[in-house]
Amino acid sequence: MSKTDFLLRLERKLKKYGVKNANDYIDYYSEYLDDLVENGMSETAAVAEIGGVKKVLLEILSDENVVIPQAGKRTMGIFFLMLGLPLWGPIAAAIYIIFLAIIFALLVSALAFIVAGLWTFIGSFIVVFKSGIWYAGVQLGISMMLLGLGITFEQLFVATSSGLYKSSKNIFQKIHTEVE
Repeated sequence: MSKTDFLLRLERKLKKYGVKNANDYIDYYSEYLDDLVENGMSETAAVAEIGGVKKVLLEILSDENVVIPQAGKRTMGIFFLMLGLPLWGPIAAAIYIIFLAIIFALLVSALAFIVAGLWTFIGSFIVVFKSGIWYAGVQLGISMMLLGLGITFEQLFVATSSGLYKSSKNIFQKIHTEVE
């Protein structure tokens, strides 16, 4: 096992156990491995000399200077979070549904404006022959306005949907990292 692989695995294990001063231990073992390599050992031999991730993890967890967060505070936080779920859960779901409804309304509006703009654009060519060039010009202007509104609403749809996606992704990633 290489030095970087060893340090990454050790860091993952330390974070899994909630060691708050994990970076101090990572720095210590990184320097220790560097010293062993400078003295003529290969990286794999130096890692083998230390004894592997499990042995180092047991040494760290048995150390007096290790800072492990209290499980009681975290358990109480999870308890109060679950206790409040009937109150804040429906509120959060309602807010999320409102954002989804706004995104859907923007999509429908964009499609409606684009279809109306295309319809009046095609109709302006028919109006030239039926009512004259002035009416066709007005209808052509209205069609351009409708197409512009359709493009504007389409851009709003893209911006809000990507914003909701990114915020949802961040929220679920935070929840996932809190659970681990």
